[in-house]
Amino acid sequence: MTILVDTGVLYADHDFDASRHDAASTVLNVIYDGEFGQPYVSDYIYDEAVTLTLRRSGSFEPAKQLGEKLRGAGSYPKAYEMLRVSAAVFADTVDIFERYDDQALSFTDAASVALCQRHDIDSIVSFDDDFDGIVNRVDPATV
Repeated sequence: MTILVDTGVLYADHDFDASRHDAASTVLNVIYDGEFGQPYVSDYIYDEAVTLTLRRSGSFEPAKQLGEKLRGAGSYPKAYEMLRVSAAVFADTVDIFERYDDQALSFTDAASVALCQRHDIDSIVSFDDDFDGIVNRVDPATV
């Protein structure tokens, strides 16, 4: 079993004031305990999560800490496997982004779908219901 962790979950876990912090922290603890198998993030999710944290916090340090956590750098253990969007995955992403225009997927979300398909990842944990009907989504609020 494998799971891709979406940006919103990572951000909400890292931001103690986020309205979804408790749900995000709970589901990530379950993931870290191995209940969903190997957790993944992508280079696109990394970019989005670190940038979102920088913008919303207005400070570099929280963004740096989240980046270290995702990479398993500094004092953080390596929990995530990092997937990178290759030229082939990018082509798949464009196709998915255009095919599911009615789903309101962001380009990063389309890349997540492409990576799940290409790497046989079982689920995405996300607050974003735009994934529904495309890939199996674990809603953090239900864990």
